[in-house]
Amino acid sequence: MFPPTLLAVAYLKDPMVLFLSGLSLLILFFWYFATDLESRKRNIGSLLILGLCAICTLALSGDKAIKAGIDLAGGSSFTLQVKPKIDDVTGQPIPLSTEDVRQAKNTVEKRLNEFGNIDMQAVEQGTDKILIQMPGMTPEVSAEIETLLQKVARLELRKVNPEGFQPGPDGRSLAERIHTKDEPRMPGFRVYEHSYKDRENNQRTEYLLLNNRVALTGKDVQQAWPESMGGAHHVSISLSNAGADKMLDLTSNLTLGVDRIAVVLDGKVITAPTVQAKLHKNFIIEGQESAKEARELSNAMMNPLENALEIIEKRVVSPTLGAAVVKQGVWAGIVGLSLTAFFVLVYYRTAGLIALFGLMVNTVIIFGGMAMFNFTFTLPGIAGMILSIGMAVDANVLIYERLREEIAAGKSLNSAIAASYEKAFTAIFDSNLTSLITAVILFWMGSGSIKGFAITLTIGIIASMFSAILVTRVLFRWSNDLHLLRKLSFLDLIKATRIDFLSKSKLAYIVSGILLLASAGAFLMKGEKGFGIDFTGGTLVQFQLGQEKLAQTEVEKALAGLQTSKLPTVQEETSITGELLTIRCATPDAEKVVTHLRESFPILAKQTPELDAEGKDTGRASFVVQQSTEAVSATLGKDFLTQSGIALALGLFGILIYITLRFEFSFALGGFIALLHDVILSAGLIVLFGGELSLIHVGALLTIAGYSINDTIVIFDRIRESLKGEDGDVKTLMNEAINATLSRTLLTSLTTIATVVILTIFGGAALKDFSAMILVGLVVGTYSSVFIASPVVLWWSQRKGGSLRKEILQTTLAEADIQGSAH
Repeated sequence: MFPPTLLAVAYLKDPMVLFLSGLSLLILFFWYFATDLESRKRNIGSLLILGLCAICTLALSGDKAIKAGIDLAGGSSFTLQVKPKIDDVTGQPIPLSTEDVRQAKNTVEKRLNEFGNIDMQAVEQGTDKILIQMPGMTPEVSAEIETLLQKVARLELRKVNPEGFQPGPDGRSLAERIHTKDEPRMPGFRVYEHSYKDRENNQRTEYLLLNNRVALTGKDVQQAWPESMGGAHHVSISLSNAGADKMLDLTSNLTLGVDRIAVVLDGKVITAPTVQAKLHKNFIIEGQESAKEARELSNAMMNPLENALEIIEKRVVSPTLGAAVVKQGVWAGIVGLSLTAFFVLVYYRTAGLIALFGLMVNTVIIFGGMAMFNFTFTLPGIAGMILSIGMAVDANVLIYERLREEIAAGKSLNSAIAASYEKAFTAIFDSNLTSLITAVILFWMGSGSIKGFAITLTIGIIASMFSAILVTRVLFRWSNDLHLLRKLSFLDLIKATRIDFLSKSKLAYIVSGILLLASAGAFLMKGEKGFGIDFTGGTLVQFQLGQEKLAQTEVEKALAGLQTSKLPTVQEETSITGELLTIRCATPDAEKVVTHLRESFPILAKQTPELDAEGKDTGRASFVVQQSTEAVSATLGKDFLTQSGIALALGLFGILIYITLRFEFSFALGGFIALLHDVILSAGLIVLFGGELSLIHVGALLTIAGYSINDTIVIFDRIRESLKGEDGDVKTLMNEAINATLSRTLLTSLTTIATVVILTIFGGAALKDFSAMILVGLVVGTYSSVFIASPVVLWWSQRKGGSLRKEILQTTLAEADIQGSAH
């Protein structure tokens, strides 16, 4: 008998079962919002929560449970050698260029990490090698990756010369006789062997005489996708416009029903059909034995290699952050989140208990979603988690602070709960949707860790909205219907304020201007020194330890006391030759690092006398533990930075458009300037105070951007609500709106800051860099939402005698007209 959990997991693996389960949940979701009957909403919501939690829990219980990334758990590394191309005419190798190696690295990254869900690193090493590091994997997965890495996927379409089929005196074709060298080579043509199965499923071999001139190549392929029909598998190809013209030229000059073309992949003929009609844009490649083989071939063809790759070494590598740092980080995270949970419980009491249940559901959905999408959990993933959990807490705070106002206004508990959810909905929806727009664009345009962050954030945003709007509301319905909830009381530590924030805008502009100039000056003065090895590249130093072992933590401690231009990173590796110690450092620091480590550790300082050919002592000595040094490229190369920059710019543009349509352009401009202010200032202050930007900070900056826009939108929503419903001076009403959201702003920021402070203090060196930047960003973001974004909105709306209230009322009327026409 199998345990029920294993049976359920196996059942869930069936694609049809998974599809029907998802469809059922989707129907329940729409039904929940479509019905007006409270008891029905309660029951449907309960089924939806239980069903979604069940699927996510089963996903975590199965073989797709979340795996830790290289930075947290280590993994495997492959050293690839890029092979030179062979000249088709001379048959001689063409010397490698730096562009060849870069193209190979980019292609490998796309093949192995198409969706950004795997934590992997790829760097150029020396002049002809690429170092790939991936999270821990089984031998089966490792073998699949080896195959995928070495598949060049160089597609060629060549015309088959019909003269090759002419039989000779011995009955064999001309092509076969040329192959066995019984006939001389025919100039301009080359013989290829083609193995295939006939209609009776018998294995056959024929020899084809193919034109040396390639009619089409993989560069002409626009799309390639796998298809399966009736048990047969093939890859469908869609050509670019230029490729389609070439295909039309090729097939137009053939005798239909007689002439053949050969599809050659990596030098091997995989099919050679007779052309039955003129081809143009689309065709298929048959012969794949399984759906998996067709999928792998289509993936490889979408990312073809110009140069062949050879795996010259495989190793097991330790976590880049070190086991001690990971342990410290986990405990710091648990303590920080526990502190947040304790605060929510104490501050909101019974309602806090409901919020904690919602946060638990939120966490289950996030981890279950990551497991279903086969994500590896990395430091940027932690960034996405912190942001999404922070947004979930923020949503609950928004609802509860509204609930406090409704109860204070004298409404009954049921009416107050309904009104608080209704009024908080627009702020929660708008703030989450702006973050979701950014996440989608980052996934679409970004690469590597940027994509990973984007999907983690997307899952987190959906989970936080679901838990705050639906889960807690259903629990309140059950509490009311079962008469468990008579009244609600909250702590009131942050009293109502009447601060004139907008009158302090000039002082805020001066402070921000000074800090921005100081940040820009720090970047200009430090130049490349302000960026870590992830951005600039450097030197890879490797000590061949053999059977000896040197703890990663001890090496990190030794290097911490050494003055270097950039912070070195340390890894332990295991290969067939034994243990290795790998240090990645700035090129000018390499000699200093080697000398310091040899002086610090007796294992590395051991020497043995050098002997001449006759076995006599030469008077010289060499180190027992040999070391090698080799140049290594940036982990975050130029292409990564360019793609990420474009993705961020498009994300900002998307937010600008949405806020303009949903609010007004003055709000969009205020949010845009505040967001730029926060990102530039957060990065600049880190560099200004002696830090250097690295891969860790990329995730931190994205988190800061998410927090910044989320905080700003909440305040904007309250300002819009005040201006729509009340008469009076615009500046006064804006100040009142900012004061009304101040308790929510401080509570959300302080709870998240508390978690990040604990990470900063107890999280180890690498996590300190990460959490310190988020800490700076949280403080800066909270400040800018109040003192930068809102004043910019007021200034822009009044610059030509305009009226912000008038603009908002016009937008509201336009929205009402659209809704009216829709009905």
